[in-house]
Amino acid sequence: MVPVPQTIQEKTITALQGDANAFGTIFQWYGPKLLAHAVRICGNKPIAKDAVQETFISAFIHHSSLRDASSFYPWLKKILTNHCLHLLRKEKTKGLDESIETNDSVILQSIEENFERSANKQQMFEAMDHLSEELRSCVLLRYFSNYSTYEEIAQILAIPVGTVRSRLAAARGKLLAYYNRSVDASDDAIKEAEQWSNYYYTLCNKLYHEWENRKEFIEHFVPMLNIRFTSGKTAQGRALFEKEILEDLDYGTFFKPTIITSSGNISVIEGYPIHSPDYPDRCPPSSVLIMFRNKEKVDTLHLINSERVNGG
Repeated sequence: MVPVPQTIQEKTITALQGDANAFGTIFQWYGPKLLAHAVRICGNKPIAKDAVQETFISAFIHHSSLRDASSFYPWLKKILTNHCLHLLRKEKTKGLDESIETNDSVILQSIEENFERSANKQQMFEAMDHLSEELRSCVLLRYFSNYSTYEEIAQILAIPVGTVRSRLAAARGKLLAYYNRSVDASDDAIKEAEQWSNYYYTLCNKLYHEWENRKEFIEHFVPMLNIRFTSGKTAQGRALFEKEILEDLDYGTFFKPTIITSSGNISVIEGYPIHSPDYPDRCPPSSVLIMFRNKEKVDTLHLINSERVNGG
């Protein structure tokens, strides 16, 4: 793994002193790393993304409890692991080993109690002012009340549990955008991350239409590429990944990237397939590629697909 850039270390110290904009910048930096870690735990992209967003909210509210900036990322991973396990239990995932859950006092403490002591209380309310009443009511119940489960919120607001989940996801996304609004464009670490994301966005959008771009993208992966699939099974060899792309071409399927984020040596590509009329159900509804670079070449790839509707 690449070392944390000096600028990110400095912003971490500033963030722990109560600078919301610095906090947004460092979370943008760590976001892809956290998502990669969450996918390993959850094996499920939607749950993993929820856990990462929950981690952001918890870390922002509890930031004053962390004194040592050098422990920031391990602290984030602790929070993330707890949220992953909590969400997995809510999904009633079978085979979950609860013995690995840590009783992290930072998470188990009342969020409301910590929020009342937080120097960022005013900034948090200012951020929530950017949310609609529907979203804001879900956030207040989820994080600042004694009725915080999805089921309790659904009962109080008289809406389905699925609606609660989607509203909270939308609210967390808007809060993240609010805190990322003033990212320092001169920050070399963020600029490099954006360059990688733009690089992949260009290649992916031309992947199925231009042979030279397809060749460049495939050769960006090392020949002995390590691949981890949704099921947890692993394989080795760039040829397997190339075969997937060529089969897409044969069936008239095109992968459309929607969100690409990068941090250090990790890039995350999220997207969905565009099918041909002859094979409308060939691929899962969405996929995420988590790529780990070593010396500017990808040596490890996690290829995660969402569940098919109706078990297709």
